[in-house]
Amino acid sequence: MKRRDALGRVALLMGGTLSAPTMLAFLEGCKSSTETASAMTFPFSTDRKALVSEVAEIIIPKTDTPGAKDAKVGEFIEMMLKDCYAAKDQESFNKGLAELEKKDFLKAKPEEQTKILKEMEANAKDELAKAGEEKKKYTEAGKEYTDAGVPFFRLMKELTLLGYFTSEPGATQALEYVAVPGRYDGCIDLKPGQKNWAM
Repeated sequence: MKRRDALGRVALLMGGTLSAPTMLAFLEGCKSSTETASAMTFPFSTDRKALVSEVAEIIIPKTDTPGAKDAKVGEFIEMMLKDCYAAKDQESFNKGLAELEKKDFLKAKPEEQTKILKEMEANAKDELAKAGEEKKKYTEAGKEYTDAGVPFFRLMKELTLLGYFTSEPGATQALEYVAVPGRYDGCIDLKPGQKNWAM
């Protein structure tokens, strides 16, 4: 199977929610020990770990199913950034965390936290649209375009979803899960109120 086909299939499986750097990190595995360039300091400080975990919990809060903190998504995000992402994406993530730290995110009220994250989400959409336009201009001019890092909130959201739904609590409690499946049925209708199937 060609890499292009594999990327397309993974994007389809994940509902098209992952950016190219995340899909590449997911498919290529971790960086080799010779690739030590890093734009961030690892391991995260206690405050940074708390910040990442809190943002993930706001994205997937605890309800009748476990939240992102229960699934240890913060630890997953740190591991993925350290082992699987390029320095430009680490730098983008680092800038986003620094911005949240400047705004005293952890001390803010829940409504204020949600407002800050919604602003960051809107900014991420704008950044992605601008990057797409720049790439088009470079391509039309026959020049090489160097992609910028994935915007912080987009990367945070992708890694939160990936970490949560591939964790044991996410796969077994938030999704419909069969530990030892029987025969393969390619097309089964979901019953009313049934959860999506775990991968």
